[in-house]
Amino acid sequence: MISLRTALAPIALALSIALVAAPAAAAPGKHRHHPAAAAKPVAPAEPANVEQERARLNAEQAAAAKKQVEQNEASQAAHDAAVKSRAETLAAQQAATAKAQAEYDAAKAKWDAEKAKYDADVIACNGGDRKRCGTPVKTK
Repeated sequence: MISLRTALAPIALALSIALVAAPAAAAPGKHRHHPAAAAKPVAPAEPANVEQERARLNAEQAAAAKKQVEQNEASQAAHDAAVKSRAETLAAQQAATAKAQAEYDAAKAKWDAEKAKYDADVIACNGGDRKRCGTPVKTK
């Protein structure tokens, strides 16, 4: 089974690339109506500032990715706990059902045996075997 972390890694990478690339992709469209503005060369930023900005953005993205992974792991742990709890509940319910079924089967077997003996006694009594006749119930 693929872990949630492994499954979400490509998505996190794609999102980080999209976040970094989105401002760059939007820049040419800004000057669509002003060709002269688009033709102006942009002064290159100082190399140290570019590296510092890149490092800051990378750290920001790493922190966001770490937070998302932690949230995903917490969500997975909660899901796993819920699945385990449900399995335990289901096992308890199945055990209770099996116990009730066994008690019912035992009671039914006892009733069937007593009913068969009663039916045989009635047939014997009606056939003349008075020893198998039951004692009459006295009513007041």
